[in-house]
Amino acid sequence: MNNFEKRKFLDYLEKLLPVIDTANYSFDNVFDFMLSEFKIDRKLFSYDEDGVLDLSTSKKRSMFRRSLRKEIKNLKDKIKPRNTVLEKQLTVIKEIYNLNYEEYEIMIYLILGEINNMFREFFDCIRNQTLVTFAKEYLNMRYGKKERTMSNLYLKNITDTRHGENVNKSLLNIFDNPNCNTPAKITSALIGKAEKSSLKEQDFSYLKKEQKIVVDILTNALKQKRKGVNILLYGGVGTGKSEFARLSANLASIPMYGVISQLDDFSEASRENRLVDLYSKQHILSRCDKACILFDEGEDVMNRGFGSNGSASKGYLNTILETTCVPIVWTTNNIYDVDPAFLRRMTYAIEFDKLSDDTRLNIWSRVIKKNKFKVSRKKIEQLNKNYNIAPSIITNAIQTTKMVNGDENDFEGFIENIARVVTKKKNIKNKKEFEMNEYDENLVNTDIDIKNLTQKIKDCKKLNFSLCLYGEPGTGKSLYARYLAKQIGCKEVILKKASDLISKWVGETEQNIAEAFAQAKAKEAMLIFDEADSFLQNRSNASHSWEVTQVNEMLTWMESHEYPFVCTTNLLDTLDEASLRRFTFKIKFDFLTCAQVNLAIEHFFNIKDANVNIKGLTAGDFSTVKKKCDFLGINNLDEIVNMLQQEVKVKKSKELKNSIGF
Repeated sequence: MNNFEKRKFLDYLEKLLPVIDTANYSFDNVFDFMLSEFKIDRKLFSYDEDGVLDLSTSKKRSMFRRSLRKEIKNLKDKIKPRNTVLEKQLTVIKEIYNLNYEEYEIMIYLILGEINNMFREFFDCIRNQTLVTFAKEYLNMRYGKKERTMSNLYLKNITDTRHGENVNKSLLNIFDNPNCNTPAKITSALIGKAEKSSLKEQDFSYLKKEQKIVVDILTNALKQKRKGVNILLYGGVGTGKSEFARLSANLASIPMYGVISQLDDFSEASRENRLVDLYSKQHILSRCDKACILFDEGEDVMNRGFGSNGSASKGYLNTILETTCVPIVWTTNNIYDVDPAFLRRMTYAIEFDKLSDDTRLNIWSRVIKKNKFKVSRKKIEQLNKNYNIAPSIITNAIQTTKMVNGDENDFEGFIENIARVVTKKKNIKNKKEFEMNEYDENLVNTDIDIKNLTQKIKDCKKLNFSLCLYGEPGTGKSLYARYLAKQIGCKEVILKKASDLISKWVGETEQNIAEAFAQAKAKEAMLIFDEADSFLQNRSNASHSWEVTQVNEMLTWMESHEYPFVCTTNLLDTLDEASLRRFTFKIKFDFLTCAQVNLAIEHFFNIKDANVNIKGLTAGDFSTVKKKCDFLGINNLDEIVNMLQQEVKVKKSKELKNSIGF
């Protein structure tokens, strides 16, 4: 035992002597140790004929305690305080966590029981519940105060459970290293290393303005000692939110520390574990001049409150948000699961969408180069196009490929394998983007001159227009909308199907509609609503109030939207009349004419002068039959015509049924 432990041992023994169970099997070991460690004369105590300490009667036990207490006082006068390494470490921890007297003494009690076997045996000799008895007899604490003190120690991450007596492992590790004895070293051991970004400022050039605001907020919040500064970064997986947070902190020269996502045993951290770690880091970092916190996957705690006693209480998390002395950057993949009460307390918020192709390509190239792995430029471009993933997945895949001496094809396999697990999706590859050669304006049959309209919209250079494209399935409505977007230089196309917008929850459909328009405005994108008849039904036929409100929401946005908006539908007659009046252009897409059918046969099958006359065909039908022919190896015109006729027969179009001879 060092000097500090000796003094504590004697102090505990003196004050806890009345509640020591001398009949406990551990007491003999403790007493023998004490005689040896403190060089106490055995003759001060009485023994039986076998040389065992005689405590057979209450009188002898009383005499033993009086003799022992007298000897303890003599020993305490002889053992003078020294500033041992252990005492330095404990004192620093006390200052870091700003522990009061009771918290500090209970922490010492718990730590000594963990790092010194003799203390553990000594505590085993205490009657009844050890910690309860210790708090009552040594600290004169009532039960309620003891429980509050234990709760505070848990929230400061000193104990690993709210009512348990186990010390947090990260704290115990400090006492294994005698050199870890300064505030800086112990703080580092408790909160870990500051996080660094693997990306560069140019990787977020499209968020240059937003990044400057974040840097300014972090810098000025610390300079002005502002409380309650919270920044929210939200968007899909792999959009760079965490890296943006780290990079912003790095640019501000402010160390950023992350909240745990897993425990020391590699199990997933619970909401309570994460909030405790946040509370602890706030407490520690509040004493630093410069520091901020990153809380990744904030939906873990913000989708429902989590109180200090483990109950679902909004108030507890609201207090953290409002009073934090250390700026917190929160990230979330799903803002809709976050309670609005928490969103209102955010200082600043940034939505993250997919990184640009060039940005992602730079990241791929840099990560691959950094890990010294050879991949052809063509393959990198292909991977960048197919996979929208985080740099860490790329690094993991490289390491695995190297482990098995694989090539760039194996590398892609490992990327897909790891990404599938991380994203919890079966299909990882990005869908093929629209290509200009997919659209042929000669294979579109509309009630107006579509070529002329396209050119006039392009020449006009105005973007606040809307289109209602209606007609049979496969006639090229959505394809034309994408083609038009390319022609007029829209930065992006946002396609929303009915399934993306309609929700079973009251009010959420309207929220989804509003979010879609807001997203299109932010990106200056063309917004396409496919199957618009699902949520633009005639309000006069509505049987529920929500059917009316979702149409009203659409109409409101249509009137104020500043960028191209397109609705496609197969059922024009079911659309609300007020919505039809608001479309700038209403264009009917019809079946191919006879001339177009023969042009399509030449286009898809390279057969000229076919002279085929089939009503009810669309460009989509030709694409389907072309795929069948490629599988079956068919290139005979008669067989192709037969397949096209079969496609028409399965259609339920009223127009075809009313046609003569059909």
